[in-house]
Amino acid sequence: MSTIKLKRSAVASKVPTTGSLALGEVALNTHDGRIYIKKSVAGTESIVGFAGTSVSEHNMYVVAYTGDNTTRTYALPSLPKADQYISVYLNGVLQHITEYSFSGQVLTFNGAPLATDEIEIRILDVLTSSVALRDYKTFLYTFSSAQTSFTGADDNNQTLAYDAGKVEVFANGVKLIDGGDYTATNGTHIVLEQAIAAGTLSITTMALATFVDNDIIKPVNTPLTSTSANQVVDTFSGARYRTAKYVVQMTSGTRYHSTEVILIHDGTTVYMTEYGTIFSNSSLGTVGGDISGGNVRLLVSPTLANTTIKAQRIQVAV
Repeated sequence: MSTIKLKRSAVASKVPTTGSLALGEVALNTHDGRIYIKKSVAGTESIVGFAGTSVSEHNMYVVAYTGDNTTRTYALPSLPKADQYISVYLNGVLQHITEYSFSGQVLTFNGAPLATDEIEIRILDVLTSSVALRDYKTFLYTFSSAQTSFTGADDNNQTLAYDAGKVEVFANGVKLIDGGDYTATNGTHIVLEQAIAAGTLSITTMALATFVDNDIIKPVNTPLTSTSANQVVDTFSGARYRTAKYVVQMTSGTRYHSTEVILIHDGTTVYMTEYGTIFSNSSLGTVGGDISGGNVRLLVSPTLANTTIKAQRIQVAV
């Protein structure tokens, strides 16, 4: 069997030119993990790059229940991103998605599982561990000889970094055209189509703020139909997060209750404090916490049936 190899380079940050690629041809940079193609718009050709995205961890949340011939709604251990991130089993048999529905962190079966049914719910979550933040910034390069490539430290010792499509370039005060006068695709290099003999190059990057850890800030929405004590309304991984803060809202009819909770754990025990509690009529419940199966759980004991718990969780990693 023959191996088909595309045009490629192993040189860091190397980008093909419009002259080196034909329309429809694909090139690879095997060092940067980027793919390049050439596009043509109204006769103007340019190179477009695509980068792969990696994640640091996949986390699986698992919770188990036993049916009772009556209960149809069950609390989920995490907020599913979409249908494909949740799997539901009855007695080890995977259930078709038409057999249940979910809203927020509550799963509802079409019919109540039997008292002999063992229920297992699995939720897949994709986690990363950083926040990408970049402010509006200008980089200035002064040069005295012909130059086409600009990268690294500028005149103010700032290292060039940008996001493709969020950059403006000025040569001696004249704005250049992206894809026509210069190429900016890899986040660290600006490459001019024609060399400038001398002068200044000003590069302005636009603002960026992206949370890439989707589990650091999470909403919670759990309706409680009974007044049973210590009902689970939220769960998170104790191995991944040490501290959590909740702003909790309880609603029952026209009665409202709000409180804030901070908790921390040592792997075995949850320690927590509650403060800033207010309510419109009377208290709608108490809040607690524990650890089960390595997961930290937020528990609520409502004073009235049919109380909806909504909360916002903010976490700090271990």
